[in-house]
Amino acid sequence: MKKMFIITAIAIATIFSSNLAFSQTKKGAATDDKVIATVGKEKITYSELEKAFQKNMNRKGVRLNQIPKDSVLDFLNLYINYRLKVNDALSRGYHKDSSVVEDINVNRRVLAESFFYEKQLTEPNINRWVSMREKEYKVAVIITAFGYNGDTTQAYEKITQAEKDLARGADFATIASAYSEDPETAKDGGTVNSYITAGKVNRTFEDAIYSLKEGEYTKQHIRTKFGFFLIKVLDVVPRKYLKLRTMYLEFQSEDDDKPYYMNLADSLVKVIRTGKADFAKIAREHSKDPKTSKDGGLVSSNYTRSTGVDFSGETFMPELENAIYKLKPGEVTDPILIKNAIHVFMLDSILPIDKSNEKDELRALYKRLYFNEDKKMLIDSLSLSYNFSLNYDVLDKMAANLDSTKTTLDSAWAADMPALLMTDVLFTLNYEKTTVKEFVTTIGTKSEFRGTSLSRGGLKNAVEKIIEPKVFDLATANLEERYSDFDELVREFRDGILLFKVEALEVWDKMKFDSVIAQKYYDTTTINLTRPVMYDINEIFLLNDSTAQETYRSIASGDITFEKSAAESTQRFGFRAKSGAMGEIPATPKSLAALAKEKNMKAGDISEPLPFENGYSIIKLNEIEPSRRKTFQEAISDIAPKVQDIVQKQLTKEWLAKVRKNFPVKINQKELTQAMK
Repeated sequence: MKKMFIITAIAIATIFSSNLAFSQTKKGAATDDKVIATVGKEKITYSELEKAFQKNMNRKGVRLNQIPKDSVLDFLNLYINYRLKVNDALSRGYHKDSSVVEDINVNRRVLAESFFYEKQLTEPNINRWVSMREKEYKVAVIITAFGYNGDTTQAYEKITQAEKDLARGADFATIASAYSEDPETAKDGGTVNSYITAGKVNRTFEDAIYSLKEGEYTKQHIRTKFGFFLIKVLDVVPRKYLKLRTMYLEFQSEDDDKPYYMNLADSLVKVIRTGKADFAKIAREHSKDPKTSKDGGLVSSNYTRSTGVDFSGETFMPELENAIYKLKPGEVTDPILIKNAIHVFMLDSILPIDKSNEKDELRALYKRLYFNEDKKMLIDSLSLSYNFSLNYDVLDKMAANLDSTKTTLDSAWAADMPALLMTDVLFTLNYEKTTVKEFVTTIGTKSEFRGTSLSRGGLKNAVEKIIEPKVFDLATANLEERYSDFDELVREFRDGILLFKVEALEVWDKMKFDSVIAQKYYDTTTINLTRPVMYDINEIFLLNDSTAQETYRSIASGDITFEKSAAESTQRFGFRAKSGAMGEIPATPKSLAALAKEKNMKAGDISEPLPFENGYSIIKLNEIEPSRRKTFQEAISDIAPKVQDIVQKQLTKEWLAKVRKNFPVKINQKELTQAMK
């Protein structure tokens, strides 16, 4: 119940929450905004209402002055009711209730973790990448790989010799061809075919590349787990989106068809360039590319040479890409022959980079590649700032007194720990000391430390695991003071929990099925309460066809009554005691009633064995009841949800009427009208 309450409160907290952006605004920053309503002493501003509208109505970016005033007033009244409920909960002191405080604290920690790491890690790195993605780089590399057994000697000698040669003025391409062990790039003087931008290569390489200007190379080699690298920047250009059109001609026989299709492509390009026909018309008539031809050759996604086609990341072959990037808007490439296909491209337009679109991609990329690594580095850095110190002498003594081949799953793992050692301080954080005894108790009793290795490394990892949440709590203790948007977010979650508690008391706990309201609704409703034609049926169900036929013959000859036979032989579980009585059944598909209807049975008829549900059914039709309106008792299940809704609205209305006496509501129509202009 506890967990369910917290989850529900979190869900409720999204109701009427404002459209938060992670800003650096300090708490208490003044906003020059019109007060359009008051709930008791609480003021509702125009911007507050607009944010709530944008989020709750899923209308991001829509301003209230774009919405009919009647709709704005409807939403304002809805928002006022929400604030009335929260204020009622506050006036009752629910925000001081220990269970509510605990739930708020639990939720605050969840919010703080997401918010803190977003601020400290994700957002800065994404913004950095977005800025870096304004450029793309053409590079060349020299790579010397480690030996198959990880030996670095030969690779180091080669890379240092390359560095010496470059320092003496040797050409990078010449040295790459001589020393580099990457066959793909070495043959081209180290040149990497594709352009590079942020997020497309390892961060170590990325930082090195972006530190260089065109023509410069890394003076110090870069070491990776695969080998040593030197990098030279050959070209730096602004990154841009290309909107392209394409035409694709394909032929089967190179000897017979190639000349014809090359001449066709040349003539089509000439027609386009002379303006006698536009590219779109030619592509629709001649292109064999099913994805683009119907749209006049228009490629649906934008293209950059460093990131490829939007969303898919596919890149064109160098021959195509080089030709495309020589074009100006409106220009067309010469026909480009690749194997048995001829490609023609037109540069439709050049577009600015869509940074907001790329942020989502970069966010996912950063969290997958670097977030955990950066998070550990941040925690380590914060640990030092909070005076964390680990007593390695004590750690070594602990390890010496434990069996490193065992884990904390061994019930007696700490039995041989000297009593004197148990009193020693193992680590200190924020001037708070933790002894060996306290550490042993923690990792021996808490579930997250089950199976901890008793090696020195395992013990050290356990220490880091213990201090991480403590460091995090210290670092996020004053988030509300540093960030007004976090303060608002926590307040909204608090309000959601309070709303849940007070609404449960005033509405949900009082909900019951009101038969008077239900009867009145039944008498006046226009919803369809028709009861279908019903078939009153008894059945004998048998798995074997021959047994079913024999049973039917016994009934037909009068040797035994249907009811007695059903009581003795039906194989439908639980129905012998009822002599096979199925009750009244509608003729829904694949039902016994549907079989009776299909056989045009009349009251009193008994059917031959009919295949049904992997067996055979002998049906006795007792009665057919015509369609009619359901009685009140029969209709209860149909009308109950609507009746409950009526009761809920009535209880809410009565509750809000009482709350309004304590928190008078005033809507400033004049201010609202003026603000909407």
